[in-house]
Amino acid sequence: MSKSVLCKIIGTAVLLGAATAAQASFIEIDEVRPYDRTIDIVPSNNFRGTLAGLGITSYTLGASLGTAGAGSVTYYYYGKEAGYRNDFWAEGLSYSTGFNPTYQDRFGNPYEIGTVDVDGGLLDFGFCALSGPYSLVGCLSNAQNDGRGLYSWQSIAMSIIGNSAWLFWDDSGAGPDDNHDDMIIRAVFTPATTVPEPATLALFGLGLLGIGLARTRRNKA
Repeated sequence: MSKSVLCKIIGTAVLLGAATAAQASFIEIDEVRPYDRTIDIVPSNNFRGTLAGLGITSYTLGASLGTAGAGSVTYYYYGKEAGYRNDFWAEGLSYSTGFNPTYQDRFGNPYEIGTVDVDGGLLDFGFCALSGPYSLVGCLSNAQNDGRGLYSWQSIAMSIIGNSAWLFWDDSGAGPDDNHDDMIIRAVFTPATTVPEPATLALFGLGLLGIGLARTRRNKA
């Protein structure tokens, strides 16, 4: 086996191995009219300047959030501007803002709600708003958000940046107050460890065999 052939075998194995390490990410799922619409974060959003400093200047409405593969999602609470109590839930996790204070900024010290394992596809989470201890204003799940367009009575706006998805809840503010700052959640996705496919493992083995043959010939020489 020539040296050039050995190099090609090893190079192919390495490239295919690297391909299996490709990471999944957050995705938007949009199957229901009205279709998704991305807009600039409105001036009345109380966290607009802070978000701009993080490179977040727009968000999308009318879509649901999912992941392109298996892994885990960790949720963080960042703040609110709302007189209502707003609750966030994700599978077995939950967090409530309470009624007071009506404004809370935790961008410097976000609260970690917890981590859930995901298989890929649509994520299971949602928000609820209460005007009093026993007065439910309404709830909205991630699945229901697909189809909630601009100026919907309740909606979740989202912005995906890398492995993070920012979720902006609007608890009942259609019209001028449609600013999506009533509760802000950040989701961070960690993909599952990728296991190489059998064909890739075979190529790695062939590459190692080639290295062994080359060493044997060199030793004999």
